[in-house]
Amino acid sequence: MTSITTIHIHDLPGGGIMVYTTGGAPIPGQRLTPGQALATDLLNQCTHRASDVRYWHGRDKALELVRELIDPDQFGYACSGEVRRAACRVLGLPVTPTEQAEGL
Repeated sequence: MTSITTIHIHDLPGGGIMVYTTGGAPIPGQRLTPGQALATDLLNQCTHRASDVRYWHGRDKALELVRELIDPDQFGYACSGEVRRAACRVLGLPVTPTEQAEGL
C-alpha cells in the first residue's frame, strides 16, 4: 500500500512561513516507509525555519478531489477530457491510448 504525504508551504505577509502537512506529528520509534522518513526529515527542517508547522491527520481534500475527477464512480464521466488529462498529470498517471486517440 502506498501513502502520500502532502506538504504545503505558504509565504505569509511580513515574511513568515506557514507549513501544513498531512504527515501527522512524528511519533518516536514509529516505523516509517522511505517516503514518510523523507517527509519527516523535510518537516524537521520546516520546524526550524518556518513560523509555524501545522499537522493534520485527515486527507488532503484537494488531492482527493483530483482523484475523484478521474474516477468513473465519482466525477469521471461528468468531466471533460481536458480535465481528466490534467488530473492524470497531477497524479502522475499516464493518459490511456484511448483517451489520447479520442482527444479526451
